Amino acid sequence: MAMKGNTRCAVPECNNPISGYNNLCDEHRLPGMAVTEDESTMVITIWYAEHGDEVGTVVLNDWALGNLFGGRVGFEVKLAEQGFVSVRNLATPLELQNARRPSKGKKLGKWSGPWLTQYEWEVEIPKGPE
Repeated sequence: MAMKGNTRCAVPECNNPISGYNNLCDEHRLPGMAVTEDESTMVITIWYAEHGDEVGTVVLNDWALGNLFGGRVGFEVKLAEQGFVSVRNLATPLELQNARRPSKGKKLGKWSGPWLTQYEWEVEIPKGPE
């Protein structure tokens, strides 16, 4: 069971049937954790990312992944546009556990959490009169 009433992949150009709890088809689905609320289920994908000297995870549900970004590649491109590097989908609990331990010279980022349409470093602060 995916989102209530959903039978087709969330990627707009794809007309394939969804797969299991996913809102994506077999071609577009990614590893994640299935979360059910009321009569709908989404698979929550977790992404490791780095920005400057910070590391963290970015969380996005599979419906948004497909509908907004057309899947993995589109989301990876968006994260790169937002200034993230070393982006990868975390496929196992061990990968998630390891992502919580920053490598030497890195620290956990305050931005870690649900994906945001804009991060603080993307906001241009207007300059006052000179």
